[in-house]
Amino acid sequence: MRNNEQRVLFLGFEALLSPIRLFATSCRVLVFSIVNIRLHGREITNQMFESAVLSLPIILFSLTIVSLMSILEFSWHMKLVLKQDALVPGFSMVLMVREVAPVVTAMLLTSRVGASIAAELGFMKVTEQLDQLKLLSVSEVEYLVIPRWVGCVFASITLTLASLVTSICVSTGIASRFMNYQPHEFFNTLFVFTKAFDLGGGLLKAFCFGTIIPFVSCVCGLSCQGGSRGVGQAATRAVVQSCLFIIFADFFLSYWLWTF
Repeated sequence: MRNNEQRVLFLGFEALLSPIRLFATSCRVLVFSIVNIRLHGREITNQMFESAVLSLPIILFSLTIVSLMSILEFSWHMKLVLKQDALVPGFSMVLMVREVAPVVTAMLLTSRVGASIAAELGFMKVTEQLDQLKLLSVSEVEYLVIPRWVGCVFASITLTLASLVTSICVSTGIASRFMNYQPHEFFNTLFVFTKAFDLGGGLLKAFCFGTIIPFVSCVCGLSCQGGSRGVGQAATRAVVQSCLFIIFADFFLSYWLWTF
């Protein structure tokens, strides 16, 4: 029993440390590639397109529903407690900027992009394509990891901004249609509590989440074993571990940014 507990503890530390080690290696390789002008521009562009553009419809649709739910819930609770809902726009905007937009965007990217990265690299591992890259003296970090890192960070930040714009438009429309707000009145009261620092904090979260997803997914894919079954397990593990990392990172970033 004690051996099993030690093994589980070891695997937990390994799951935590492996993405950090890969991140440190990638930072060093990225600096070296920039200095020597060896960036794989086409691969980076492809990853940005697959991560950001192809994820845009599902993220905007999901954030539209979430913003609708937040407006209706805030209105119901404020009418219940305060007997009026004049503060709904301000509170809903703070929630969207600080939490909902970056976190929901990251979770959706994890399920779509993170699983794809782990499955793709896992397939390359079990079919020995990674060994062929080594024979050609091609760095797997430079060719595979860094483009996916850049693509995920770009997608996380741009999609967070796009989801915020969509949420503002949807919230204004819903409020004017169902809550007796004039559009200009609702829009003007959106930013009562939201400051530039809140937007900066939300984008910082988006950057951190966009960094977590590819490194956790790449570690899961590069450590894949066991054929097609191992590829599926790597994709599942990537989504689960990325979501856990995002939740913990969101807590610590929120505490650091808005508590101190």
